[in-house]
Amino acid sequence: MSDLYLSMGRKEGAAGSLYWSIRFTNTSTTGCALRGYPGVSVLDTAHHQIGPAATRSGRSYGTVVLAPAHTASAVVRTTNGPVGGPCLGTGTYLRIYPPASRTATLVPAPWTICSGLFQVGPVNVQGAF
Repeated sequence: MSDLYLSMGRKEGAAGSLYWSIRFTNTSTTGCALRGYPGVSVLDTAHHQIGPAATRSGRSYGTVVLAPAHTASAVVRTTNGPVGGPCLGTGTYLRIYPPASRTATLVPAPWTICSGLFQVGPVNVQGAF
């Protein structure tokens, strides 16, 4: 998984939710397969976890094969403010484990979990949650 570059896409708000895509880009010279959900948690500046790790959205998924220099994404979601409960402190990083990997990458990403909702969708190329 060292041939994956992780970055954040665009934040989008819709119907009381905030969505942000995690981008997985294949930096190798050969194809790379990803299947399932990444592990995602929010960390503060001292790399301490804030709140629970993201739960899975429950969406079905298949294997995504990335050609060199191609990108797939997984989308994280929380509420857009304290809709049904308080917000936790804003994190500085997301700690992301690609599917089937035991090695995490820290990606600079200011993220606040609100209303006890923090979900992640499976890796896909449609940008779907």
